[in-house]
Amino acid sequence: MMRAGFSATLLLLAGLIVPAGSGAGAEPAATAAPIVAHAPHGLSAEEFSAQSRKVLHRAPHRVRVYGGSTGPGPNSVRVCNAHYEQEHRPSGTVIVPRMNCYWRG
Repeated sequence: MMRAGFSATLLLLAGLIVPAGSGAGAEPAATAAPIVAHAPHGLSAEEFSAQSRKVLHRAPHRVRVYGGSTGPGPNSVRVCNAHYEQEHRPSGTVIVPRMNCYWRG
């Protein structure tokens, strides 16, 4: 009984049914302006659907390569300096190998 009264109140508020004592001057429910229920943030259920969402395709980033150095020359040599360094970590200080290389020539 409680559910029937609650659902009738909701239908009455939504304008889907006309109260019994509305009289002849009131508009019938069929000709009244339809009431569209919206979400509080203004989006409908169709806009939340993954099938209807538009996917934005962006152009890939372009990397421009300018003229200049063409790399090491034909007689260049790669020089590497290796050494050990201390690294301070939360578990304690550790010794790690490091290497720095460059082209000479």
